[in-house]
Amino acid sequence: MDFETSDNEQIEKIGRETFMPIINILTENPFFYASDDPVRFNSLRRHKSAFEKFFKRFFDWRLYVDSKMARLIRDRSFNPALKTAHKRVFNLTGRVECILFMILLEFYEHECEEQSVSYDDADNIRFAFGSYFDFVRKVFADRNIEQRLSERELDVEARNLLRKLEQYRLISVVEREGQFAGGTDELLIEALPGLNCYESKNLAARVIDKAFGIEGLEFEDNSADNSADNSAENSSVENAEPADAASATEKTA
Repeated sequence: MDFETSDNEQIEKIGRETFMPIINILTENPFFYASDDPVRFNSLRRHKSAFEKFFKRFFDWRLYVDSKMARLIRDRSFNPALKTAHKRVFNLTGRVECILFMILLEFYEHECEEQSVSYDDADNIRFAFGSYFDFVRKVFADRNIEQRLSERELDVEARNLLRKLEQYRLISVVEREGQFAGGTDELLIEALPGLNCYESKNLAARVIDKAFGIEGLEFEDNSADNSADNSAENSSVENAEPADAASATEKTA
């Protein structure tokens, strides 16, 4: 009873008009970015301990918060009837898509070094689609990958991947400028903080297995998949790893 009273007092101290919207924001999508709602994000950071206790006590979920994003992580599902196909999780399908995602992570790390930026910088890193696609072509040529694909087919596959990543809020298309020689639009891509949850070196073995024939692997990435996307139509999270940056398969800062 004392514990319940203490919890209620904390909520009242924060203010229900502050507490309730933040709870909803955290469960509406796997990622709550600081840029989504700076005022409420700052409130979450200030009162992180109270929110952590709330989610741990009532849902047994963990809350991860850093300077750019917050996300909920749960370690198990409770409905035994739900299969992976029933959950809207970020999942890569097909060999080429898996390979392109790995190359994107490699390119992202390469661009961070080239542009001398880090995750903690105020602005998210941006890059042109053309630069990423040139990197893709070089990797495919150097490693003798998927020679059956024409350059046009590869371009379509890469753009389809970016659309999926935008849907799951891992990237954002912030500008379209000019055109390629073939008449397709150039894109300027912003890497959102959620992309930083994936680390190419740690995911490499899983991507290779997925790409080259081991069935049943899902890219439940410790972030988009293991974050609590718990709205009525979106329930997704299994096999969660620790939320801190020392996790074996993720990085968050």
